[in-house]
Amino acid sequence: MKRKVRFELEGKIYEVGVERTGDRLTLTHEGKRYIVSLLPEEIAAKVSPPQSPAQTRPAAAMPRVSSPTTSTPPSSAPTAELNSTGALHAPMAGVIKEIKVGPGHNVEEGQVVLIMEAMKMDIDVPSPVAGIVAEVSVNPGDTVNAKQQLMVIH
Repeated sequence: MKRKVRFELEGKIYEVGVERTGDRLTLTHEGKRYIVSLLPEEIAAKVSPPQSPAQTRPAAAMPRVSSPTTSTPPSSAPTAELNSTGALHAPMAGVIKEIKVGPGHNVEEGQVVLIMEAMKMDIDVPSPVAGIVAEVSVNPGDTVNAKQQLMVIH
């Protein structure tokens, strides 16, 4: 079920389309899709009874959303991009945690091709297109910059 969520983050108002499938959220903002995984503590928070103020985490430790009926964390995280040569670039700076495909593998649009860690969170990097992996430019443990080439998909 798709829904719209409006929230304020660092003084800026965002409106994001949200669709949940299991522990994954597909967020749509300004025509771009972001696929994120909920952390086990976020899933548990949705089904746990409300806590007293003394039991809650500090505001800095948990994102706030304007709608109290959703556990959707606010996200303005950039998404991986594929340029005209088929190069998939990192959506942000981070460390490569796991590479899920290799040269010669067929990938579908939206399929997670690698996982990187940024800001102490695992970030699924999906393929923006269907195709064949021609080259993987990084290895697990590599530190990458935003917009750095991760792989080539044709």
